[in-house]
Amino acid sequence: MKERKLLFRNPVMLLFLGTAPALAASTDVRAALGMSIAVMGVLLCSALVLGLLRKLIPAEAKLAAIALVVAGFASMAQLLLQALLPSVFEMLGFYLAILAVDLLLFGSGEDAADFGLGKGLLNALENGFCFAVFVLLLAGIRELFGAASLAGSPIEALKDYKIPMLLQVSGGLVVYSILLALFNRLFPGLEEAGKNTCAAVGIPCEEKEAEA
Repeated sequence: MKERKLLFRNPVMLLFLGTAPALAASTDVRAALGMSIAVMGVLLCSALVLGLLRKLIPAEAKLAAIALVVAGFASMAQLLLQALLPSVFEMLGFYLAILAVDLLLFGSGEDAADFGLGKGLLNALENGFCFAVFVLLLAGIRELFGAASLAGSPIEALKDYKIPMLLQVSGGLVVYSILLALFNRLFPGLEEAGKNTCAAVGIPCEEKEAEA
């Protein structure tokens, strides 16, 4: 398993895994928190089950087992949010359902099935934490400057300066791009800025450039 450094190996910023639910949940901090809880729960539960059963799962059935486990826990998370936090569930809509096929969760489950319980749970915890940090930061910026509110509470001082476009898909992509640029500037790759993604997937940048 490749070495990881917390936040530097952020899968949302480096590999764009989990981008769809992150953008969908980032118009309101409450929705972002609900999505973060759901993602963390699915990641940890999937890693626990797959880590415990990995020696019992035949190699030819591994992908099917991962998909089944992740989809099952994603459905459970959806039902729990609908029952316990109906307002958050309404904000997230069908984006909760697509967690079952999101590569962030699927990839974390595959790590647990490949490397065992300990490394699988650590990987799930790291991915869930990085996802939560990113989506909460994105939601805070979009809601604060797009709706002049925070967690649904109006901020009167910003009421006359809000930018509604930030709450649209295009606005979310703009803020995402700005955060991505800042991330690459603050956390440059091992050799130079702009090499984060190569480092995240364990591919030497020189080799990739030579192949191109």
